[in-house]
Amino acid sequence: MEIIITMLNGTSRSLMVEPQQTVGFLKQLIQEKLQIPIVRQRLVFVNGQRTDLSDDNKTICSYGLQSGSRLSLLVTEPVSIQVFLRNEKNQLSTYDITPDETVSDFKRRVQCREGVAESQQRLVFQSREMTKGKLSDYNVEALSTIDLLLRLRGGRGDTVDTAGI
Repeated sequence: MEIIITMLNGTSRSLMVEPQQTVGFLKQLIQEKLQIPIVRQRLVFVNGQRTDLSDDNKTICSYGLQSGSRLSLLVTEPVSIQVFLRNEKNQLSTYDITPDETVSDFKRRVQCREGVAESQQRLVFQSREMTKGKLSDYNVEALSTIDLLLRLRGGRGDTVDTAGI
């Protein structure tokens, strides 16, 4: 069936979907076709009343959508949340982040504020080192505490002579 997606600027785009497909599937399709990240999409169906398609697991037809139905696509700004960074001295700093912020971007911000080079940082959340991707990939949520550990310096592999002991 054909669903018409209308953006706030007035442009529309038709997408073909099956009635039993989920709202989550529709959002993935919108991401592919319109390059709007799923986390920034808010779909609203106006059919006498305004209905938010807020449950990604529900089927398209469960919202009463039929072929030719029009959905408004609202593009939202990512919500900023606060997280804490605990440094090697056990001091906490507060950072405002968005869940789609990358680990690399966050490391750059930490370098600016904490004075620790990115190459020396080990960011750990819930016993898992954060190396690449987005902070949301590591389930970082509001008021989470991320630990900043420093990489060990050296690495020559010096050994202690224990022959005389």
